[in-house]
This record gives sequence, C-alpha cells and structure tokens, in this order.
Amino acid sequence: MCRGGMDAKQRCFLVFEEFFMNDSPIQSFWQLVSDNADHLRSLVDEESVMAQELLDEVQDQLSDIDLHLTVFCARDADGTGIELVFGCDGYSQSIDTVLFLVAAAPELNHIKVQAFNPRVEHIPEAIEVGDAVLELDELFFGLRNIGEELHLDLYLEDLPILEDAPETDAALMFLDAIVGEYDLMTRIHSVNWLDLPEDPIDHGLKPLIELRQQFDLLRPKRPALGEALH
Repeated sequence: MCRGGMDAKQRCFLVFEEFFMNDSPIQSFWQLVSDNADHLRSLVDEESVMAQELLDEVQDQLSDIDLHLTVFCARDADGTGIELVFGCDGYSQSIDTVLFLVAAAPELNHIKVQAFNPRVEHIPEAIEVGDAVLELDELFFGLRNIGEELHLDLYLEDLPILEDAPETDAALMFLDAIVGEYDLMTRIHSVNWLDLPEDPIDHGLKPLIELRQQFDLLRPKRPALGEALH
C-alpha cells in the first residue's frame, strides 16, 4: 500500500527492491520456514521444548524484518495442513511490510500463507484472553462518517484503564472477526474506547454484532493495494 509522497511508484519500487534483494531478511525468513516446513506442520499440536524453540526462532526472524510483525499458526479447515496468518499488531506503518512478506512466500505443501486475519462467517459469542472472558453482547458501538473518514466508538462496561488489558485484546479480536484486520486498519480512521452508558440503546448505540452490516454500508470505496495482493 504505497501512498503519496515521493511519488508512490518510486516508493513502492524502493521498498520492493529492499525486501527482495539477495540475502534480505525476508528471503532468510522464508528459507527458515521452507527448511522447517515439515516440523512446522507438526507443531500446531505439540507442546515440546523443541517446538517452542522453533517458534521463537520464527518470531525472532520476523522481528529482524519489522518489530511489529506477528504470525498466528493454526490447523487449516481440512485439518491436513496449517495456516500462517501474518499481521502487524495494529501498526498501520507496517502494513506494507506484511504485504511484501506474504507476496514473497514460496509455494509450501500444506501451508497456506495469508496477510491479516479475515472477517469470519461465524462470529464467536465470547473470546477468552488469559484469565479474562469477554462476551460479544457486552460490546456496543457507534459508527460515524466524517467527510470520507469512518470513526468507530466502542463501548464497554467497566472499561479497562490499561491499553494492553486482556479485555482490550479480546475486543480487537472481535473487530478482526467482524470487519477484518486489514479493513480495520485501513478503512476505519480511529477507534475510540468509551464507558458504556446505563441504557446504550436509548443513547443510539448498537450491539457490536450489527457492526458488519453498518460498516459495509459506510466503508470508503477507495481502492487499496492490499486487496490486490491478498
């Protein structure tokens, strides 16, 4: 997603050249994944020291590319392979890196590589993070269109003071599932966290389960490079 500046095409070329030159951190990362593909496919169900060592090495190499990069590894829908879903922990300045990383992925048997968590068909009723459990019906929202920018107000009773509180992480997981991680970062200009009023419906708020429908009606229609790459 190269925007504006020096011109956009030149910036895209420089970033592409940096990431795909010989012996680049991205090439080194995919070499590590290729060399350990069989082991990675077996790691999802393992809880061994060796498994943790390899996962730590994978994360270390991702950090060499960009400190904000993350990867989530899980069984695919068929149960015959795994999915590697790459993200950037909400840091929009690292979106380009995620897209280039995924674009550089080699063909890997029974390993699907994807940029960002997609919206899901079946939204979970609750999400557990650490010792905290957040239920979907605890969250309400307001979505405002100001000019060409969408602003999301998210309401939760007993709003956590700390940004990295498990309830905050769970709420963001709900947003990924409902809107999609990429759209959340690129189509919603701001997310404001607010205390839930006593009667949210009376204040014009809507249950979070209704966010997808309203977002799809209001979402900016501008094209995005990320949609072409993944």
